Amino acid sequence: MISLYTAVGRFERRTSKNGQYPVIIVNRKEYTVDMPEMMIWTCLNWRILELHQIENIYKKMTADTCVNEQTNYEAYVERLIQRGLIVSGIGENAHDALYDLLSNLYIIPVTSGLFVKVMAFLKFIFVNGLPFSKAKTVFQNEKLSGNAKRVVDLAKQTQLSTAELIKCVETGVYDLSDENKVMTALYDDDVTTCDNIGCYAKNFREQRSVLETVANLYLQKMIIFERI
Repeated sequence: MISLYTAVGRFERRTSKNGQYPVIIVNRKEYTVDMPEMMIWTCLNWRILELHQIENIYKKMTADTCVNEQTNYEAYVERLIQRGLIVSGIGENAHDALYDLLSNLYIIPVTSGLFVKVMAFLKFIFVNGLPFSKAKTVFQNEKLSGNAKRVVDLAKQTQLSTAELIKCVETGVYDLSDENKVMTALYDDDVTTCDNIGCYAKNFREQRSVLETVANLYLQKMIIFERI
C-alpha cells in the first residue's frame, strides 16, 4: 500500500505584543502551530509526499535552522492530521492513493494582487539581481489551456471538490453561476451526495485526466486545498 500526504489551508502571520507568530487558516478558522508543526506543514505545502520524503525534508529543515527537536517527526504528522491541517490518502498504487488524497479536498485558485507582484518584481531586481526583461515576467498572467483552464474556471465560480470537478468535466458542465445550477450539475439524482460523490466520480472516464490536472495545478502553486 502507498500513503500520500499534503497540506490544506494557507499560512499567515499574526502580530502580538510578544512579536509575530504563524497561523494556518483552514475553512476560515485559525490554528496556531508550534515550530515543528509549522515545519511539517511547510514540508507539505504545495507538495504531495510519502512519509519518508517528509522525514528527509524535515530533517534538512531542522538542521538548517538549528532546531533541536527530539520528538519523532511522525508524532507531528499524526498531530497535524488530527487537527485537520494535513491530510493523507492510501491506495494499492500511486494513482489510487492520489485519488483518495484529493477527491474530497476543495480547490481554491491562487490569485496575486498588484501589490504582491510589485514587491516580487522589486525583489527580483534589487535582491536577486535579475535583469528587467526577466523580472517583468512576474506581471504576466499564467496562460492555461485544456483541462487546467477548465478546472480553474469552474473553481472560480464556486467552491468545488476534486470529485465534483471530475463530474462537471464528465458531464460537460461549464456554468455554475448560481446555486441551482450547482445542484443540478452535481446532485441531480436521489443517490449522489457530497459524502459519496467521490465513490461515483472514481469510475468516470475523465477521472484520471482531471485528477492529474488538479495535482499539477497544486504542484505549480496555482491552487491550494481547502477542507470543509
